Formats: sequence, C-alpha cells, structure tokens
Amino acid sequence: MNPRNKLLLNSVLFISCILLAGGAILYNYGYKLCWKCSTHDYYERGKEFVTHAEDELQRTGLDFIRLAADRDDMDAQLLLAESYTSKLPQGYVSATPQAQEKLSGMVVKNSTIAKNLLSKAYNRLYAGNKMTARQWYNMALLVEAGLIQRDNQTQATLDLLTQAAEAGSYPAMTRLGAFYHQQADYARAKKWLRRAAEAGVDPQPALTLGDYFFYGKSEAVNYEKAIHWYRQALQTQRELTARGTEQERLAAEDVPMARIDMAMRQLQKSRMQPPMTLTYRLVGNANNSKIFTEDRSEGPIGTITSANGEVTAQIDPDISLALSIPVNRKTFESMSEGLDWVLQSYARSRFGSYTRFHFKLTR
Repeated sequence: MNPRNKLLLNSVLFISCILLAGGAILYNYGYKLCWKCSTHDYYERGKEFVTHAEDELQRTGLDFIRLAADRDDMDAQLLLAESYTSKLPQGYVSATPQAQEKLSGMVVKNSTIAKNLLSKAYNRLYAGNKMTARQWYNMALLVEAGLIQRDNQTQATLDLLTQAAEAGSYPAMTRLGAFYHQQADYARAKKWLRRAAEAGVDPQPALTLGDYFFYGKSEAVNYEKAIHWYRQALQTQRELTARGTEQERLAAEDVPMARIDMAMRQLQKSRMQPPMTLTYRLVGNANNSKIFTEDRSEGPIGTITSANGEVTAQIDPDISLALSIPVNRKTFESMSEGLDWVLQSYARSRFGSYTRFHFKLTR
C-alpha cells in the first residue's frame, strides 16, 4: 500500500472512531440535553426524571426543574418550593404529589428559598386571577401558616378561603362555616354550611344546620327545616357507609336518627299549641302596599300591587322561604288573596309550616 492510501485509510479510521465515540457519548448522556426545549419542557422532563428514574438521571431531573424555576416557570417554582418546605400546612394538596415526595428527599430543606418561591408563584397566580379552587385553598393555608406574607394575615386568609369556597372547595366551605359559627355569626355560617351540606361529603354540616333551625340560631325555631337537614345528614351518612356491615351502618346512623326523632316530637307538640298572633301593618294605597310585621325590623316582608286588572304579590327576596314554598312571587285575582299569601308564606317560613296563625292588622 503506498503512503498516500495508507494516510487516507488512517484518516477514515480516525474519523470513524471519533464518530463512534461521539455516538456513545450522546447515547449515554443525551438525556442531559433537551433539543429545542421550552422552559416548561424542562420542567416536564425534569419532573418525569425525578418521579420515575434513579440516581444520576434523578439529579438531572432536579437540574432541569431548577433551570425552569430560574426562568420563572410557576409549576417548577411551586414544586421546588413544596420540596424545600420542611412541613406543608395540613390540608395542603400538591398538584404533583409523586414528584414532590421524591424531590423532598433530594433537596436540603430551606425555609427562605421555599417562602421566596411560594410567594413568586402564588402572587403571579393571584395576579392572573385564574386560580383553581385547590390553588385558592392552598394559598389560604400558606398565608395562614406565614409561608406567604400579607399585611393582615387573618383577613387575607379569610378572603382567600372565601374565594376557594366560591370556586367549589369543600374544605374551604367547612372552614368558613366553622369560623363564622365560632364568631356566633350564624347567618354567614349558615350560608357555607348549606353549601357544604349539599355537597354530600360529610353529614356534620347538615347536622349543624338542623341544630340551627331546631334551637333558633339566626332565625326563629323551625322544626320542619330542622327535620329536613337532619334527613339530609342521614342520607349522606348512608351513602358513606353503604359498603359497611349492618352493625357499622346502624351505628353511623344513630346520631342523625336521634336528631330526627327529637325534632319530630317537638313538631308534634307545636301542632297542639294555640294559634300564634302575628301583627302586621300596610303602608301605601289601595293599588300598591308594602307589608310590615312587628317581628321583622329589616323592612317589609313583601308587597302587593294591582295593575291592569292583575294583582301581584311578592315576598322580600332576602327572606329564606320554607321548602314547601317554591316561589316568592305570584299573581291573584284580588288584593286580599295576595295579602293572605304573603302573610301565610312568611309566617310558615319563619315559624314553621305546622304552626297555626292569627293575623292582626294594626295601624
């Protein structure tokens, strides 16, 4: 072989060796490269490595998540923040629990870094006003725990819980119900307890609502409404224990059943009482009158109006009507019929459907 051909052959062999070595390097370490990756792609790939890989690949995943966080990816910042936190508030739910659990064992806890990242991520979410119910509730817990700073911590927590409850967070509904109950603000407590009871997650909100009507908290005693909510609690309890043994089911139903029995006995007693006198007065004229009662200081209980041969009676929208009264507005042939409907509907809603009434007009 002449020298020229030998040199050419050696050159080809050398280039082939370099290409093979380069291929081997890319094969073994190519996972550390992310061609044309966006910032969020780094987060997603890093989360995958941390969750499902081991050793060196997990470390690479952590590097990817840190890179995405440094580039202001909110999901990466949240995941890192949750992992740096030594203890998240009870009830806090991570969006990526598996990755968070894995990552927590890989980083050294650092409350300063955690607070900084939590504030960055949640403040951006808050400013965007596109938070989910879970995110609203998580943020409320973080503010309450002091992991996100606010000037008025208590009021800020309450505002965030309200946002979470409005978005459908069941834990937020129960927290608000309990808070207002402790403050003896039963009207506000009733609003959130009702939402929580209707969700059918736990019987306790319905039991508490039943107690409100049984003992007359925030309004007059109403055994009919109390029975309704006790039955709602019983239905929820039965759904929760449907797969339990007969003994477990009977034991779980004992409390709501006892409350129903208690309210039924009081309802029977109320039916035997003499009629209740409810005084009222009319303000207006023959065609348009407002109806006031002595027991309600907030304003008229309703109105009756005659126009074009039709009488319309309407109950004030702020009045919580009895379950048997589906509407707060009806039409009648005469003013007297409309007046009687308003008075009867109001009385039944406030004092119970089985209470008898004597309506007395005053001036």
